[in-house]
Amino acid sequence: MDDRGPAPRRAGDPGDDAARHAGPLGGDDRCHPPAFGGGPPSAGLATLVVLQALSHVARDDRAWRRLPPGSPPHQTLGSRRRSWRRRAVLERALLRVVVACRRPAAGRKRRPTAAIIATPSVKTGPQRGPRGCDGNTRIKGRKRVLLIDTQGDPLGVRVVSADVQDRDARHALAPDLDVQASLLLVGLDRGCAGDDPAIFWRGYGISSKLVGTVGRKGFQVEPRRWKALQTFGCLQRYRRLRVDDEMSHAASRHMTILASVFMTAMRLGRLLLTAEFQAGSRLRRSRGTGHKRQTVVSCSNRTRSPAVRGTEWKVAGR
Repeated sequence: MDDRGPAPRRAGDPGDDAARHAGPLGGDDRCHPPAFGGGPPSAGLATLVVLQALSHVARDDRAWRRLPPGSPPHQTLGSRRRSWRRRAVLERALLRVVVACRRPAAGRKRRPTAAIIATPSVKTGPQRGPRGCDGNTRIKGRKRVLLIDTQGDPLGVRVVSADVQDRDARHALAPDLDVQASLLLVGLDRGCAGDDPAIFWRGYGISSKLVGTVGRKGFQVEPRRWKALQTFGCLQRYRRLRVDDEMSHAASRHMTILASVFMTAMRLGRLLLTAEFQAGSRLRRSRGTGHKRQTVVSCSNRTRSPAVRGTEWKVAGR
């Protein structure tokens, strides 16, 4: 044994705290901290890699055992998904990151003050689990209770059996209403008419408004409510949500939130690209307008024939 002491710790060693949090992409993976014994989080699996694999599951309805090559093992994805569900990682990512960034980008306040309630029903697969029959749409399955702002972004997602009435499904949104304390107005369907729903919403300091036409025949665009139906249609583009194949309400809700994160992030990306394109167009238009104005002044000061002035304008305007 020598007197040199312990060897200096190098960056990237398993004992380094920063290395334990860092994933294979070099980022700080705070969505999944290291395990209780100081080991790396799922062998250093980055959050971005997990989200890419989960996007195939939600968008393409890929089986867990038939993911594209290069994806993590399905056991690792299942463990990470259950861990995220216990710690509400996707809920916080949806509300505090994606929606909170998209609303200011669209010119809205960060905290919404108005929302719309939608309760669409979807069919369930042959797997076991809670389900019911919707007496209105004759669908045997589950009902998704969606709390959506005026921009069409989900603020709360709950799943109940399809046999639950629309006016009773409001109680499932109680945890989401506690989070969205800035809401002042909620638009409801005609099926939620009555004194009990109004008393329920007044308990949270929210005014309710019935949206719909009495005695409606055929299709009519209802104000503000069409945004909720548009969001439900966008969620149905994810094949995993067309038929509810989950075995519990919690798993079904978590898959719906996962699709909502991807959908809202895509909307935010398109909005930012559009804003950047419009800013570039205004910059190019301002530069081109100033050049043309200068060309017009220079052409108007010359004493030449109209044919010559027209030729000079075409050459300078290129």
